[in-house]
Amino acid sequence: MAQSTGSTPIPQPNRPAVSLSTIRDAHKAYSNGAWVHRLIENPQDIADIIHEPQGSAPPALWRPNADEFVTVLGGRYEVEIEELGSWTAEEDSYICIPRGHAARFAVQGSEPGVRISIRQPNAQALTADNRTPAQRRSDHSQMPTPTPKSAPRGDGPAPNQPFLTIAQLKEAYGPAPWSHQVIANSSYMTNFIYAKPHDLPAGHWHSDCDEWWMIREGELEWVFDGIGAYQVKRGDFVCAPLGYLHRIHVIGDVPGIRMPTVLFGHPSVPHLGPEVLGHARRGLPGMPA
Repeated sequence: MAQSTGSTPIPQPNRPAVSLSTIRDAHKAYSNGAWVHRLIENPQDIADIIHEPQGSAPPALWRPNADEFVTVLGGRYEVEIEELGSWTAEEDSYICIPRGHAARFAVQGSEPGVRISIRQPNAQALTADNRTPAQRRSDHSQMPTPTPKSAPRGDGPAPNQPFLTIAQLKEAYGPAPWSHQVIANSSYMTNFIYAKPHDLPAGHWHSDCDEWWMIREGELEWVFDGIGAYQVKRGDFVCAPLGYLHRIHVIGDVPGIRMPTVLFGHPSVPHLGPEVLGHARRGLPGMPA
């Protein structure tokens, strides 16, 4: 990754906590307004923050071997996904691009566009051609991503919607508390968790993967064994490395929205309590570093 020549160093991937404003300040020192920042890198997914000046309209791209999940963090985009539709995407819009489908993101208005691209580590990006998505998948020996069989809760939409917003989810589910699985594919899953303020729980840890979060509303606190405690708010990102117990709660007077991304498990990735010790448990005296 590039290193800033200014006073704010470029944050490394997988930081326990980092803010979008810190990342932007670091890149201002050497960029012309167009930059890509590696936020997360682990065996199940990578996440890049993409900052694009107003008027940017890069060519449409498609991926032969991976879906892509995009969160709009700032600005306004015109988004077109081949065969699926076109949308105006503003902050807190969430986009699922199935493998084989070309997608185009054009920045509109007077503000730069900021989006985060999440995909599995071996994902490729190719320039769109005149083949259909089905032809591309066939030529690259890839089947379409199956729709998860788990039914949505209540009146909520199914996972892997091409376009979704927080406003639509709030209309579907109502006031907090609720949760919604927004992405489920062969590598990782991403949820919305809308929770009311509550006391610090006992916590849990994962023996087989990292877990990371985007904070989209409210204020929350994370407490990690062996790492420390972090208070975060909208626009921040948190990462719990494999093996570290993490305790999470909403603080303040209003509900909070966090979006965890974690290894896709069947039926779910294990959430091990603090009483469970083993070779992968980290952060306590006598445990692996």
